[in-house]
Amino acid sequence: MFRLLYSLIFLLALPMALINLYLKGRQYPSYRTRWKEHFSLFEIPPIENSIWVHAVSVGESLAAIPVIKRLLKEYPQYSIIVTTTTPTGAERVQSLLGDSVIHLYSPYDLPWVVNRFIRKIKPKLTIIMETELWPNFIHYSRKQKVPVIVINARLSARSAHSYARLPIPTNRLLLDPVTHLACQNVADAERFKLLGAEDYKVSVTGSIKFDLQLPNNIDTKTRKIFGDWGAKHFILVAGSTHAGEDEIILSAFRRLIEQGIDAKLIIVPRHPERFDSVFELIVQRGFSVFRRSDRQRELQDEQVFLCDSMGELMYCYHHGDLAFIGGSLIDRGGHNPLEPAALAKPVITGPHVFNFSDVFRSMQQAGAASMVEESNLVSVLIELSQDSKRCKKMGVAGKAVVEANRGAVSRTVKLLHKYLK
Repeated sequence: MFRLLYSLIFLLALPMALINLYLKGRQYPSYRTRWKEHFSLFEIPPIENSIWVHAVSVGESLAAIPVIKRLLKEYPQYSIIVTTTTPTGAERVQSLLGDSVIHLYSPYDLPWVVNRFIRKIKPKLTIIMETELWPNFIHYSRKQKVPVIVINARLSARSAHSYARLPIPTNRLLLDPVTHLACQNVADAERFKLLGAEDYKVSVTGSIKFDLQLPNNIDTKTRKIFGDWGAKHFILVAGSTHAGEDEIILSAFRRLIEQGIDAKLIIVPRHPERFDSVFELIVQRGFSVFRRSDRQRELQDEQVFLCDSMGELMYCYHHGDLAFIGGSLIDRGGHNPLEPAALAKPVITGPHVFNFSDVFRSMQQAGAASMVEESNLVSVLIELSQDSKRCKKMGVAGKAVVEANRGAVSRTVKLLHKYLK
């Protein structure tokens, strides 16, 4: 009964989903041409056996990449289908994996759509990244005898509380059809168990995001992007910022300059659709600004570098002296701090980090990250900009945290082996 009601609500909301698809298609024309994929209407070569990996957007797609590469190497007899919800996620998958996988947009979670999708790709195994527990998606995979494994599984205390308030037992709706939950840490595993997941279905494999690999060309490409820009300045990198944070960061940056600190700012908005509005905001605030996408001019001595490109956040962190992690000064739950940590960069974050609470806790305990409020952001920035020894110490500590927690990819792939015999 629940899935029937859920499917009816989903169907009623479908016009809004199509409007959203149309609006996104204005920025990503290729996305608009592929809208039928959401209804499992697509043509691909005949497939006998596949592995279906579902990610949502950029973060989940990047986390899935090392697992997918291992599966491609160890199971060449399987086609790997990667689905994403967003065009930015699709771009990351296609740029990093190319033709080695088949990318499709994820089917809408309606019974006939999901069933059609499964019949077309014939998965031997369905892998879900992190928290994408769609009722029909999971139910019909299991009904067609396809194991469903959630890897890099995480469940924040806030999400667990929301699930616990559902009127129908969560374990029957979402957790019972799941074959296994490979969790990032003990806290995530315990939350799933409290919601009704049976002990034998839950294990802790660690966070795949600790296994990130730095690009081989990171030094040469960083220099190609930035040259000597900011070589004698303190460079603050504001990564994955959201609306409401850019204003705060720009105000803090203005205060740094007013305090006589030679500073530069690299700002990287989380969502591409905000690139233009963030550019306009920077100009309105009176800063000179260079857009990464502007191929008509050279980067000179601008105060702000706007990274309005995809897949270059790590190069921005590499060029900077201090990384601020966005989505944390507003109530979005924060983003991944491990890229700057792996690059031995000191990290600061706002208080809203529930998406990565355990990672930030480990980094804070190691002295690799500092948590700030809007009220003391400027004072912390001034302090760190004048204390290079402390910044270096924080960076070294952050890199040590990353190195100490590697190995999740191997543990995850080992778990998957038993379902691919």
